Amino acid sequence: MALVTGKNIRRIYTNEQGLRQIDFTLEQGRIIALAGGNGAGKSTLIRLLIGEEEADTGEFVWDGERSIRYMPDDLQFPLALTAEEIIRLLAQLKQIPKSRCQEVLERVGLWQFRKQRVRQFSRGMRQRLNLAQSLLGNERLLILDEPTNGLDLLWIAELKHILRAEKEAGKTILFSTHLLSFAEELADDVLLLHEGEVFMHGPLNDVLKQGQVAHLEQLFMQKMGNALPS
Repeated sequence: MALVTGKNIRRIYTNEQGLRQIDFTLEQGRIIALAGGNGAGKSTLIRLLIGEEEADTGEFVWDGERSIRYMPDDLQFPLALTAEEIIRLLAQLKQIPKSRCQEVLERVGLWQFRKQRVRQFSRGMRQRLNLAQSLLGNERLLILDEPTNGLDLLWIAELKHILRAEKEAGKTILFSTHLLSFAEELADDVLLLHEGEVFMHGPLNDVLKQGQVAHLEQLFMQKMGNALPS
């Protein structure tokens, strides 16, 4: 069953980049990889889904109310606050029990650093704090924009465990990525964009079979090769 369906979604900017009347579905309880090169339209689609922008034409059809948690690609936290202060403030704003703050900080390996000010955090630690804030709440759709940015190999592996646990809890996860190997290891479904259009969409195995390739990287390079001028 579809959690959200996009119908004829168009959003074009003055530089002619954006989305060109795309159709797609995000199925409930699935992990969906949103992949494509720079300028493919990934960030545009995310901004439309979270309500930061409105489409020029088309509509999103939701199964019930729009219910979203969001991890941006780079969240600028107040540097003078500690990790615990930030998470507790966000929990208070969302009316979430304080006990949940410890849970999410432990889940991203930051509980022992909870009294440390964010200005002292490495890039990877700030990204894990960003992940922690997205795990607060119980919204049905979790959207992550380039969640592997700044993470080392250990935490990329941990991120996979975290997102699989969200799926097991009945949530739907949409993540954008440039790392096609990461998408392939984690995703149930893929939504591949190229120059604002959908060129492949569906269950991962079906997409690979349709493209007659073993890996997403081969499919993407095949598409890019076809798009290059001769």
